Amino acid sequence: MSYSFKNKVAIITGSSRGIGRAVAYALAKIGARVVLNGRDESKLQETHNAFVKAGYDCRAYSGDISDYTFCNQMINDTIKEFGQIDILVNNAGLTTEGSLEESSAEVFQKAFGVNVLGVIYPTKAAIPHLKKTKGHIIITGSVAGFMGLPGFSAYSSTKMALKAISQSLRIELAGSGVHVGLNYVGFVENDEDKTFINQDGKIEQLPVRASFKRMPQEKVAEIFLKGIAKRKKFLVLSTLGKATWL
Repeated sequence: MSYSFKNKVAIITGSSRGIGRAVAYALAKIGARVVLNGRDESKLQETHNAFVKAGYDCRAYSGDISDYTFCNQMINDTIKEFGQIDILVNNAGLTTEGSLEESSAEVFQKAFGVNVLGVIYPTKAAIPHLKKTKGHIIITGSVAGFMGLPGFSAYSSTKMALKAISQSLRIELAGSGVHVGLNYVGFVENDEDKTFINQDGKIEQLPVRASFKRMPQEKVAEIFLKGIAKRKKFLVLSTLGKATWL
């Protein structure tokens, strides 16, 4: 990659585990200064400790990205600490299951709070700083954003909304030098403790879908970094994702 990540400052939401952690690790490994974020403070601290032990320049902010006050504070603290922001990876998200009829209203509120407002709020707070560095706004989407999936109405709705957000941002930021990328992710290898919200709004352990070929998290992170370096508008990951897109 001709683009140099060395000393770039990157905020990755939802990075205490999963794809977010893999992206943060890939960035730190090639010299970026990373800011981790997650709601589970103990898990976030565990990840942060591992990064520090590896010798990476890393900070951690525990908090809810569906809260604009927190997002604004995280951005401001990052500027105070590092003086700039070059990359914002909006990765945090909730997985939900259930039909529209049977899902509680709370499921939709939670899903839109994290999956949509949790992209809008950090982005809104970071835009003025990203303009200064001609930086990158990356959004982790899903193949569920191509079409509404039965039994996943809340999740599909939130992921489809991300396309509109990214398209609007590209037009609004035209000429500013800020890159906006939307990455459509398919089935990815999950952490063993990954959870989802069921139709009653309760947290359950996400079962392993052995029938689908799952992409390693490290491979996803590698593709994300290439997309940043090449300033790709969108990426479709995995064979399943590309087939669904077509």
